[in-house]
Amino acid sequence: MNRIEVAANLPPVQYGFRLETSSYQERLVPYQGQTILYYQYVMSSAVDVIRVVPDGCLDVLICCDRHRPHSLICGTILRGQQIPFHPGATYFGVRLTPLQSLQLAPAPFRDLVDRQLFLTDVVRGVSHLCDDIAEKTSFEQRIAHFERYFLPKLLSHQQQSEMLAYCLQQIYHTKGNLSIEQLAADIGFSARYIRKKFVETLGLSPKQYSRITRFQHTLTAMMNQSAYAGCIASEHGYYDQSHLIKDFKQFSLFTPMQILTLMQSPSF
Repeated sequence: MNRIEVAANLPPVQYGFRLETSSYQERLVPYQGQTILYYQYVMSSAVDVIRVVPDGCLDVLICCDRHRPHSLICGTILRGQQIPFHPGATYFGVRLTPLQSLQLAPAPFRDLVDRQLFLTDVVRGVSHLCDDIAEKTSFEQRIAHFERYFLPKLLSHQQQSEMLAYCLQQIYHTKGNLSIEQLAADIGFSARYIRKKFVETLGLSPKQYSRITRFQHTLTAMMNQSAYAGCIASEHGYYDQSHLIKDFKQFSLFTPMQILTLMQSPSF
């Protein structure tokens, strides 16, 4: 199993794509000082949903089936969900980090939270680009085409909010265990102002964002087999085992022990 990292400029974990698809592959590619995760998978003919967890990211998904072509832009969800996909179809995906979400050009990130929209309804002039990507024959060709022609339409070169970017970095560095009061004391803005800016830009409060971040760091440690069942809660800032279980049931639809059992799958 390849180690999976979570950092302020690295995309978080979506284990369902590994468990419930075939021919899954991914590649991390540097872009403007950050990292974009490209991935591709094939849906089984007997499976039409993938379990997805909150991650604070934004995904672009392009169905490469010439008989059922479509593309989606997906904001972070707030609870674990099962998202439908076409059985037997090949999908090409791009996951943008939370920091990159601050540069989203076509629409504010807040407008995409808990939503999956047709990409052509959000980003103008990309219908032919989606078709071009679907027609490519390799993962590498799709990555190159997306990076060259698509990313300039998706991400703005305007300077992002330094205050929000710093807050996101600090939340990640503390693995989600940073209160808004601590953030306020650190940067010299009031807690009310920070909360207002988070909601205006990301559609999430700092507390929601921190909970998702803590969950993602905990999930990553479990997937890397660096966390033990009896120590997970205390090592990752949860009050106790019941607090941990509550978050996992909300965010993943599973308990931590059920997740650990899933990790025994040959896919990992």
